[in-house]
Amino acid sequence: MNIKTKSLTKTALFSALIAVGSFVPVPMYPVPVTLQTFFVFMAGLLLTPAEAFLSVAVYTIIGLVGIPVFAGFTGGVQSVFSPSFGFILGFSLGAYSIALLVRKFKEESIYKNFLAIFIGNAFIYLIGLTYMYFILKSLGKAPDSLYGVLSIGMIPFIPGDLLKMIVASIAAPKIKKALMD
Repeated sequence: MNIKTKSLTKTALFSALIAVGSFVPVPMYPVPVTLQTFFVFMAGLLLTPAEAFLSVAVYTIIGLVGIPVFAGFTGGVQSVFSPSFGFILGFSLGAYSIALLVRKFKEESIYKNFLAIFIGNAFIYLIGLTYMYFILKSLGKAPDSLYGVLSIGMIPFIPGDLLKMIVASIAAPKIKKALMD
């Protein structure tokens, strides 16, 4: 298999994994809990920056054309009006930055993987929370303080995100090693 085919295959695989990660949402208002971020983290740790970005971009485009790959089996262009859509937009930058950071480190370690994911997840939250606020504001439902925004869009997700970050940080080097053998 040539390099381009391998790259396209890995990119498509992670697009599919991110979609699968959305299929069992835990409903929360206004953003559900899913495993999407875990697969975004893994894409960043296991793919090149371009592949990681593209895997999320393909996932997003597939959802926007109407295939129900977003949380709760939703999809379509109307998804851009969902408070959670900003997090989907943030996934691309998050995956790209994770991949870029892990390649900048001289040696791979669980701690460096965790740091890269932490920074990538910060980008996801920055874009997602900003988008969520403006969508909720347009609906007349926005919290009236920064703490209010954080309390519905970030704070409840921290324990689960930390768990996903730890598992991804530990699993990625083992997966890389297994693929090399």
